[in-house]
Amino acid sequence: MVVFRVRGVPIRVGWSWLVIVALVYWSLSTVLFPTSYEGLATWVYLVMAAVATVLLFASLLVHELCHTLQSLREGVRIKDITLFLFGGVSQADEPIPGPGAEFRIVAAGPAASAVLMVLFGILAFAGNAAGLSDPSVGVLSYLARINGLLLVFNVIPALPLDGGRLLHALLWWRTGDHERATLLAAWSGRIFAILIISLGAVFLALGDTVGGVWFAAIGWFLYQAVGQEVAAARATQAFTGLHVRDLMTAPPVTLAPEMTIAELAERLDALHDHSAYPVVAGGRYVGTLMLSHAGAVPESRRRSVRVVDVMTPAELVAVLHPDDEVVDAAQTLGASVRSGADVPMSSVVLGGESGDEPVGVLSTADLERAIAAAPLRSSQRQS
Repeated sequence: MVVFRVRGVPIRVGWSWLVIVALVYWSLSTVLFPTSYEGLATWVYLVMAAVATVLLFASLLVHELCHTLQSLREGVRIKDITLFLFGGVSQADEPIPGPGAEFRIVAAGPAASAVLMVLFGILAFAGNAAGLSDPSVGVLSYLARINGLLLVFNVIPALPLDGGRLLHALLWWRTGDHERATLLAAWSGRIFAILIISLGAVFLALGDTVGGVWFAAIGWFLYQAVGQEVAAARATQAFTGLHVRDLMTAPPVTLAPEMTIAELAERLDALHDHSAYPVVAGGRYVGTLMLSHAGAVPESRRRSVRVVDVMTPAELVAVLHPDDEVVDAAQTLGASVRSGADVPMSSVVLGGESGDEPVGVLSTADLERAIAAAPLRSSQRQS
């Protein structure tokens, strides 16, 4: 869900993020602050934890916004930001132009954490010297320590942490291959995640439930994130050099807008094994029919409801062309699927003399098959 926007960039948080917020609040209010500042009223610990939690995630937001602002300076537009425990994930509308730009974009985040660590440290020192209450100084001291911890943690050379991305920029500069650099840097991320999970298991075995849960959760998150990085890199490698015409299903089976759902059901066995079909009127593409939409029509109405009544209009469907590069086509199709709208998991490929005649269909299944077949194509080229 979108919480707010900064310079037009939507800031999103997932439901899992709310779980992390609750875990942070619980840890601070029941363990850290009561242990560090004994004898205070329960409501004081609750207020301290609430203020510290809000400012902690504000610090993480500043960290991520510094990445975003530097990205904009480098000419890389950011589509959205999704927050998580150690900062966030930025979705770019375009690739980073080079390793130097990546290094500067990544370094902006740890630099922000370093500034916040010093700022909160100075405030805590000044507050203590001025005789402020333990709760006030305690929150400021915690924020200084946690920003310092985030700084140290983030510069560890393991993907997807900032240090891992700095390592990726270095490997990219040395090898000249963005995807190969990702696969190499991913090893450090996997090893580090496994170490963190193992450390969590040790803490749990020693009876430290809070520490064990935290380390296990952090390690699991990192391992999953590394897997996503590797999957994206392998997909890009698999798609490089391919065009839409190489993967699309052609010729496509098309439907007439006036066809009834009952007539479609009678023809179902003769159709290709797809979940969506282009709808054509007068040789022009006008929309896509999803079988799930057709199947939702009550049986009693299928002889009166037509394809045009339940199809997805053309303007809501990602459209491709035969000469489009698959790397770009995958981003177009993926953006359409990730949008959350009820849209087909396939793109119509338009071409022909008019330029708007369906000549093929490219689906997510076609992309998955290309990734699976990439090693075979590579060995065939080498032979």
